[in-house]
Amino acid sequence: MPVGFMKRVLAMLSDARGSVMPVFAISILAIISLAGAAIALSFDSRAANNLQIAADESALAGATAFLNAASPRAEDRLKEAQVSAEALARANANFSLAKLDVGAVTEDAYGQKTEIEVALKFTPANPAAQLAGRNANIAIERHAAASATWGFPLCILGLQGSSTGLSTSGEANLTADNCIVWTNSTGSRSMEFKGGRATTKYFCASGNAYVASATVTPRPHEKCEPIPDPLASWVAPATETPDAFAFPSTSKNKSRDDSVLASQLALVLNMSGLKTTTKALLDAMDTGNVLSDAQVQTLLIAINTAAIVVGGNDSVSLINKNGVFNRGAAEGLHVLEVAQILGLVDNLPETVFFADSYLNAPNITLSPGTYPGLDIMSGHVKLKPGVYHIVGAPLTVRRRATLTGEGVTIVLHGDDATISVLDQARLTLSAPTYGESAGFAIAENRKAKLTKVRPERSRLTGSGKVSMIGTIYLPRQQFSVTGKGAADQASPLLQLVAYTIDLNNKGALRIQFDPNRTEVPMTIMPAREARLIR
Repeated sequence: MPVGFMKRVLAMLSDARGSVMPVFAISILAIISLAGAAIALSFDSRAANNLQIAADESALAGATAFLNAASPRAEDRLKEAQVSAEALARANANFSLAKLDVGAVTEDAYGQKTEIEVALKFTPANPAAQLAGRNANIAIERHAAASATWGFPLCILGLQGSSTGLSTSGEANLTADNCIVWTNSTGSRSMEFKGGRATTKYFCASGNAYVASATVTPRPHEKCEPIPDPLASWVAPATETPDAFAFPSTSKNKSRDDSVLASQLALVLNMSGLKTTTKALLDAMDTGNVLSDAQVQTLLIAINTAAIVVGGNDSVSLINKNGVFNRGAAEGLHVLEVAQILGLVDNLPETVFFADSYLNAPNITLSPGTYPGLDIMSGHVKLKPGVYHIVGAPLTVRRRATLTGEGVTIVLHGDDATISVLDQARLTLSAPTYGESAGFAIAENRKAKLTKVRPERSRLTGSGKVSMIGTIYLPRQQFSVTGKGAADQASPLLQLVAYTIDLNNKGALRIQFDPNRTEVPMTIMPAREARLIR
């Protein structure tokens, strides 16, 4: 190696001038790179935050749309949720929708639930990316999920699963303002409107709805999901030893034995002057079928005609010339009235009870307890606050009677435990505001043993005044409203859950759902909520 070249190299190594510049240049590059990384991170962080907010808003928009959709059908509300979530997600052109998932609906006692999950992706234009040494901008993705519970004020629910859960006919009138009427039957006539008028916020049938010669507003929604019995977990209070002598010995009211009344009725119907014309009623005693109003009118003529013949000697005749029993457990009752008490006839011709009178002030007071049926046939009976157990026999309020109670729950136990309010009888009940039976006005003990194949039947008949605040819970019974009016007294809180519900003739049931007007609590609480869950 040449000597001159080596000298030049040694000279350069020994010269310290200019060594600061390379170090400074390297330091500047490092500082710029760090600053670029910080700025790029700031851009990315801000974009990620904005993206998360957009995802949250999209998910909540879907959940809110699920709640506010006009239809009670889950499928319709799911579609509304998807449309709203997607629309908001796409409203900002900077973001691209990477994923939108609207979950299936689940049912519970209070409504229907779903989850809406949204994933948004965004690649921000980050000018600091190259300063940070990146060759490309980073795509950011954010997720959000919201839950929606569509609860509703439920006022009528038919639990029957295969045939008709709710029906109207004749000139019946069903009004249920500000609440929902639902049937669980998946049959072709889950709801059946063969006459009259019916109106509510929504009708929702798990099967199909049949409408003919009736005015129904709005048109029932079909193919809704059945609702599990929302009161299935309720446990009826325990019974005590039955009190068979609830009334004073001088009172006409009592706990009755239907078998004795049925025996007396059969004797009359088998009399030679009546046997051929009362076959329909005799058959009804065997089958339990209720006679039509036309059949009742025909029977009334036959009974009155026969009574004139056999009633000449009242001392030996079972019935007098007016068709009224002279003796026995049915003494003082018209033949058709006995049939009505036994559940074979609903509405009596007005000629049978045109002279009835009523007491406005209570003349008998009963205390909470257990009773083998109650037959309120006259006077004004007041129930003290508490629970009244009716075991193995009906509670009947007859046409001349008035029954009132505030803070009262009537619990029906087992076979034949039904409630009947007949003709011009008057019934006013409000449920307790607290305690184990709070909110329940009339309830069946669904755990009590039943031996009959056919459902029991509770009913409101005639043109009496019936007013109730609270819940009527008859999960294994048919609930019938028939006659002229019946429960045509608007209630601010009436929730009716029964095996089946039917309104016929001129029967009416009117609910003006406004729980704020009473202190009685709802037993089926609506829950309506939309919230972020992740």
